[in-house]
Amino acid sequence: MRNIAAAVAVTAALPAVAWADQTARAVGFREAEDDRAIVQPFNRTVDDIEDMNVYGTGGEKIGEIEEVLIDTSGNIAAVAVESGGFLGIGDEEVVVMLDQLTLEGDRFSTSLTKDQLLALPRWKD
Repeated sequence: MRNIAAAVAVTAALPAVAWADQTARAVGFREAEDDRAIVQPFNRTVDDIEDMNVYGTGGEKIGEIEEVLIDTSGNIAAVAVESGGFLGIGDEEVVVMLDQLTLEGDRFSTSLTKDQLLALPRWKD
């Protein structure tokens, strides 16, 4: 009976996750292929930015950049930030626009809270 309840709970959550994935795809983002491309306004390469940590306003780590994303015009416009979960289990990747990030030294920060970050459209590569 417990397994049935868990399956129902997971199934009920699937439409929301699928919708969020479609939302990120619907705006036309795709993964940047050129690791040497410069990400403005940060003047860093795609390769430099991937795997950098993202910190919230309280100085807490709220995620890590997994992918740099380009829009339908071919411009670098956003990143996929992995957040949530524990030890790599249950984390989500969300689309964060570049204007929601600031580079402070060797780390990114945002005014978004972890909850606000997790409410953004999902990215599934």
